[in-house]
Amino acid sequence: MPAETQGVISLLPALFAIVLTLLSRQVLLSLFTGIWIGATILVGWNPIGGAAYSLQLVINNVTESFNSKLLLFTFLSGAMLGMIFLSGGMNALAQRIIARIKTRKQAALGTSVLGMLIFVDSYASTMITGSVMRPITDKFDISREKLAYLLDSTTSPVVSVAVVSTWVGFEVGLIREQFASLGIDQSAFVVFLQSIPFRFYSLLAVVLVFILVVMDWDFGPMKRAERRAKEEGKVLGDDADPLIETREEDIVTPDYVDSRWWYFAAPIVTLVAVTGFGLLYSGGWPGQAPVEALKDAATADAILWGVFSACALLLAILVGHARVELEAVSDAIFEGFKMVMFPVAVLSLAWTIGGVSQALGVGAFVVSVAQGVITPELLPAVVFLAAAIISFSIGTSWGTMSIMFPVAVPLAYQLGAPLPGAIGAILTGSLFGDHCSPISDTTVLSSMFAGADHVDHVNTQIPYAVLCGAVATGLFLASGYGVGSLALLGVGVVALFALAYYLSQHADVSVPTAFGSSSDSD
Repeated sequence: MPAETQGVISLLPALFAIVLTLLSRQVLLSLFTGIWIGATILVGWNPIGGAAYSLQLVINNVTESFNSKLLLFTFLSGAMLGMIFLSGGMNALAQRIIARIKTRKQAALGTSVLGMLIFVDSYASTMITGSVMRPITDKFDISREKLAYLLDSTTSPVVSVAVVSTWVGFEVGLIREQFASLGIDQSAFVVFLQSIPFRFYSLLAVVLVFILVVMDWDFGPMKRAERRAKEEGKVLGDDADPLIETREEDIVTPDYVDSRWWYFAAPIVTLVAVTGFGLLYSGGWPGQAPVEALKDAATADAILWGVFSACALLLAILVGHARVELEAVSDAIFEGFKMVMFPVAVLSLAWTIGGVSQALGVGAFVVSVAQGVITPELLPAVVFLAAAIISFSIGTSWGTMSIMFPVAVPLAYQLGAPLPGAIGAILTGSLFGDHCSPISDTTVLSSMFAGADHVDHVNTQIPYAVLCGAVATGLFLASGYGVGSLALLGVGVVALFALAYYLSQHADVSVPTAFGSSSDSD
C-alpha cells in the first residue's frame, strides 16, 4: 500500500473514467482519459508529461507477469472458441442440452448451476459457462444482460469461498502473512473456513440469482432488458455494442465434418483438469499437502497451461478426427483472435487505471477515512464498505485484499474484534466493489463471454449488487454487536427475498442505472 496519498484527488481518475464510460459508452476512450488524468497528477500536473507517462504506465501494466499471462490466456481462449466453432462441437452439445431444456427458467437455472459447478477458477468458469449456455439462452430469449449477470454472480462468489480453487491459496496466504507478523498462533486455513459464514455479500449474491430465476422476478434496467428479450425477441438492445462478437456464422463448419458433442466437451474437461492439476503441481504437490500447494500455486500459469492444453487437443481433434484442413484451422484461430481484441484492449487499460489509482494512494486514503470512525462494533461494516470502495476504484478484488489485509487485520486484533468476521468483511467487500466496477477484469470477462454490451451489463447488474451489498452491510453491523453469522444469514435471505419481491412488483419504482441510461427505455 502506498505510504502517501493524494487524498480525495486519488479517487478522481477512476471515478472520471467510470462516469465517462457509463455516460458516453466509449469504454476505451474513457479509460485512457482517466489514465491520462491520473498520470498528469503523478507528474506534477503537467498534461503533456502526463500523456507520455500514460503510455509508459500502459506498457508497465501489460508487461507485468500476471497480466501478460492473463492476456495470453484471453488470446488462447479466442483461438479455442474459433476452433470450437469450426468443429461444430458447441452446436452439437447445445442441441443435446436444448432437447432437455424446455423453458426459459430451466435455461437460466442451467446457466447458474453450471457457473457454480466449475469452481476451480473464475476466469475458466466464465469462459466455459458463457460459451456453452449463450446459444441456449439466446434460443429461449434470455437477454445477454441477464446472461452476463448470471455469469458474474455465480462464478467469483462461488470460487472465492471454494476450498479448492485459484482463490483459496491467495486468500489463505494473506491470512497467514498477517498472523505471522502479529504472532497469532492459529491455522490460517481454519480461520479461512471460519470466515465463510461471514462472506455475506458473496453468499447473498448467489442466493439472489436463484431467487430471481426461480420466482421469475427482475427489476430496474434488467427488467427492461428482459421485457425486450421476451416480447421482441431481442437478446441485445438496438444500440448495443457487444464486447465480443461471437457469431458462429463467421466461422463455418465444413459440410463434410460430422460434428460430435465431445468435440466441445473433451477440450473443456481438459481445460478444467489441467488447470486443477497445474494449481497443485505449481504449488509443490505431491511434495506437500494439497492445501499448502494451493497456497503457493501459480494461478496464472495453471490457467494458461489449461487453455493451451485444450487448444492442443482441439487441434488434434480437428486435424486427426474431423479431417479439417490446416488452412481452415488457421483461419478459425485468427478469427478467434479477432473476437478478443477489444476485450484485451479493455483489460489492458482497466489494469492501468487501477495501477494509477493505487499509485495515487486511493487505498491509503480510504483506509485513513475509515480508521477515523472504527470501533470494535462498527469494524466489520466499515471494513466491508472500505474494501468495496477501493475495489470499485481500482477494479480488482485481489489488489484490494492486498491493500486491506495489512491494515484491517492488525486493527481488528488490537481492538479485540473477532478475526473471522473482519477477514470475511475484507474478502467479500472486495468482491462487492469488483461486481459494481466497469473496470474489473471479471466484469469485463462476463460481458465478453456473454456477448453483451459492457455498459449494459454494468448498468443492469449494479442494482442487484447494491441490493445484496445493502443487506450485507446491515448484517455486518449486527455481527459487530455479537449476533451469530448463521442466524444473520437466515435473516439476510428473508430480507433479500422480501426486497426483491417488492422491487419486482413495483414497476413504477425506478431503480437507477449506474450513472446513465441503459440501451433500452420503458
